[in-house]
Amino acid sequence: MSNWNGLTAGDLFDRMRTTMPADRPGKLTRDQNADILAFILATNKFPTGAAELARQSEALKEIKLDMFKK
Repeated sequence: MSNWNGLTAGDLFDRMRTTMPADRPGKLTRDQNADILAFILATNKFPTGAAELARQSEALKEIKLDMFKK
């Protein structure tokens, strides 16, 4: 996650959409990518929101990925 510090969830979502899976980039649906992104964020202990993650990059760009050392 340190490579994504200061970027947005939308940036990560776009990267995932265009590069995953490695053997067939771009074959996952927006719903699948959003589910994977939600898993990544939860695993890294980002706070949950009141609603599901958006499936559009523009909305996800409002979520900043700030990593803080504890």
